[in-house]
Amino acid sequence: MVKAIIFDLDGTLADTFPLIVAAWNAAVTPHTGVTYSDADVISRFGIPDPQMIRRDLPGELGDAADLSYHAYYVREHGRLVKAFDGIDAMLAELRRRRMPLGLMTGKGKRTARITVDALGWHDVFAAVVTGEDVREQKPDPEGALTAASTLGVVPEQCAFVGDSPADIGAAKNAGMVAVMAGWHDVYHDEVRKLEPDIWVEKPPDLIRALAL
Repeated sequence: MVKAIIFDLDGTLADTFPLIVAAWNAAVTPHTGVTYSDADVISRFGIPDPQMIRRDLPGELGDAADLSYHAYYVREHGRLVKAFDGIDAMLAELRRRRMPLGLMTGKGKRTARITVDALGWHDVFAAVVTGEDVREQKPDPEGALTAASTLGVVPEQCAFVGDSPADIGAAKNAGMVAVMAGWHDVYHDEVRKLEPDIWVEKPPDLIRALAL
């Protein structure tokens, strides 16, 4: 029986990929002269955004790009980011049922907080773990296990909901129910190969799929 749910953020709860790609190009392109495609930027995911930037631009260039990235992220968030359809209603229903909720994202603390606050979720999650709070990134289970510990629920009674191979891998490595957020299709082919425990097509279907 699932007694807590841990969510990924980008591509699972919030449609942030357009903002991340635009912010990356605003921050990095002036230093490299390269305009990066969606696939170029998505391929760099997996570590917090400050580290992602500095992996391409070390030293002072990375520091400058990091400032530009976050300035753009704040400035354009309201225009480019929204919750996926049905997410807010789903979260409200889970809270009404007193289901403990956690958030485990690979992004950095600053951008995670910007998105959570901007979308009105500042009091929704009893556990928030970012990529800067762990030593090992997804699919390592450290972040998922940290969130479960904070919620006070054993991993075997947690569901981890995500949209990427790293999310599904983290769930399986943590011994949690691995739930694919099928409403975001960027990683569908890769995730199918990992055989998640549950595949949910729309946010409202999650409650029924978990038999809550």
